Amino acid sequence: MTEVAPGRESAERDHPRVALLVTSISYVLVILDTSIVNVALEDISRGLATDITGLQWIVTAYVVVFASMVLSGGALGDIFGARKIYMVGLVLFTMASLIAGCAPSLSVLIAGRSLQGVGAALLVPSALALITHASPENSTRARAIALWAACGGAAQVLGPLVGGLLLAVLDWRSIFFVNVPICLAGIWLTLRIDSQTGNHGGRRLDLPGQLSAAFAMILIIATLIEAREFGWSNSGILAALALSATSTLAFVIIERKSKSPMLPLSLFWNPVFSWIVFTVLSGSAAFFGMLFVMNLYFLRGAGYTPSQTAIAMAPLALLATTGNFISSRLARMIHPMSLMLAGQTVRLIGFAGIALASAGFSYPLIALPLLLIGLGGGLGAPMATSVILSTIDKKYAGIASGVSTAAGQLGAATGVAIFGAFLADSDRIADGARIAATISTASAAFAILIIWHLFRERRRTLVNADEINR
Repeated sequence: MTEVAPGRESAERDHPRVALLVTSISYVLVILDTSIVNVALEDISRGLATDITGLQWIVTAYVVVFASMVLSGGALGDIFGARKIYMVGLVLFTMASLIAGCAPSLSVLIAGRSLQGVGAALLVPSALALITHASPENSTRARAIALWAACGGAAQVLGPLVGGLLLAVLDWRSIFFVNVPICLAGIWLTLRIDSQTGNHGGRRLDLPGQLSAAFAMILIIATLIEAREFGWSNSGILAALALSATSTLAFVIIERKSKSPMLPLSLFWNPVFSWIVFTVLSGSAAFFGMLFVMNLYFLRGAGYTPSQTAIAMAPLALLATTGNFISSRLARMIHPMSLMLAGQTVRLIGFAGIALASAGFSYPLIALPLLLIGLGGGLGAPMATSVILSTIDKKYAGIASGVSTAAGQLGAATGVAIFGAFLADSDRIADGARIAATISTASAAFAILIIWHLFRERRRTLVNADEINR
């Protein structure tokens, strides 16, 4: 019988905890840079003299680059090792935050936000791959992912509050500089992780696939944002739509023929994988689109200061974190799809509450719906990631987590682009918020039907398998 050295045994036992601690840094950064920017939108608008379209680009430049490159981020982690790519992501995020903080113009700020998206695209799938390798069992992995998501939820809560405090003392640039010490701490901690995690050197980077995917995503988001100003019949808008469709088709053809595809299309042969990815995309569009809408409603429609807006939105973020912790506790006892159903149902009630709110939109009237939206999102979102990762071979952990993250970020960018169009008239922001909430309600209802059907099919399969074994 081979004995394991005490030091090595302790390191192996602690590895999942160290991996969870280190990877939580990435999610704190990613979520912080979403939530903290939202409360600074009005200050940035005044500081750089930009309109609603410029604000949409500040938000979406980050998430659309994130979404378009996250698949390559996952593939790079699988090829070169998750820890190496995670470290590169942290360095890029540090540089990007400094560029955004020093930006003298809107274009430079958008460039900095885009580079942050590149860093995030390397960080998140590598983080999930590190967690997957450190926690190979389904129940342990589900709990670890839920705790990881809870750290992001904490950033969602603290981001607006920290942003409000910074803006009360300093200017909007400080919300980007605050990332730097977090990044440096993450770099130091990453050195403690096993450097061999997730190295599958046989794969190659699929550059044609990456370029076609990025081109398609950026064009469709740009079209959704700019169509409000130029109109859907504009030749440039129609050309962008045609190019986006062509790029999407090219991506599918490239991936089918590639010997080392960025996104193995065979993953989508599994209906659970495909439909859960769709619910992640639609759910993120509803959730983050409503975050954008409600922040601008409080800042412009209700005349709140950034600090007051942060306090008004804090219950949503706080309940999202609470939902993450609840799902992490229940993950070992309740199937993830059951938690997804519960989360979507709670979110549906919250969206409907805002959609049915009377004119005037007083805060007490929408406080409870905001709480429900946050709680529902916190319950279901980490479980969706867990279900996606449970459907694939472990060697594709990086790319599968990249698909999950890409769907979430593309959904977020789409939600901001579409819902932002409802806020063009500053005198009717409350009406725009109700329209966005109505669409989100319908989206949640459709997601409930999808998850319920998949869960029912899973139970039927298990029953049939038991009968065969008998």
